[in-house]
Amino acid sequence: MSLLFAMGLGLFLSLGIWQLHRADEKKALMAARESRGQDTPLRLDGQQADLEALRYRRVVVAGEYDAAHQFLLDNRMRGQQPGYEVLTPLRIAGSGMAVLVNRGWMPLGRDRARPPEPTLGATAVRLSGVVEHFPAVGFKLKGAEVPAPGWPALVQVAEPEALAGRLGYPVLPYQVLLDESAGEGYVRAWRENRLTPEKNLGYALQWFLFALVAAVLYVRHGFVAGKRAASPDPID
Repeated sequence: MSLLFAMGLGLFLSLGIWQLHRADEKKALMAARESRGQDTPLRLDGQQADLEALRYRRVVVAGEYDAAHQFLLDNRMRGQQPGYEVLTPLRIAGSGMAVLVNRGWMPLGRDRARPPEPTLGATAVRLSGVVEHFPAVGFKLKGAEVPAPGWPALVQVAEPEALAGRLGYPVLPYQVLLDESAGEGYVRAWRENRLTPEKNLGYALQWFLFALVAAVLYVRHGFVAGKRAASPDPID
């Protein structure tokens, strides 16, 4: 019993501490987003490849959309409706590099076998947006990063290397979230993707309560067992 209690208590406490660390990480990211959002927009020239240094930074970039080769990032929910996020390669002017511009969300449509085709008016553009990493998934199936045949190409998990391999030219290791006020986009409400350290604090409290309950039960059980051991055996 003591061994089980020690193992359980250590597990609950470690999980609670881990959630506190996650909350601190999210608070730091929130602070970085707020501070970097106030910086002067940076001009992307294709040489800036450090995501952590650029994340949440406002950027401007000029180039030409590769309208014939777009990706539809699958399984992206908005409200209760499934759909796709449209990732359009932008070949940066004066550079051999491209960046994937997230032009927003579009609904699934009536037939999953026939995905919608994102349209573009002008291909030569100068746009502004915010640098962000590609969406992460909790569990990735084998091959989920491989784009489907045809264009626009469906992809379950956006990984720059796999997307670049399909395009045939290099892309930067992050996406640019197109400004909500910009044209040539779909549904965009990027600020809805909020960091929530409060949720992690709630989980931490939950794990610490489990540890407290386990300790109370252990002490109570030990007290009862001690009383039974101390009481004299009944006389037959």
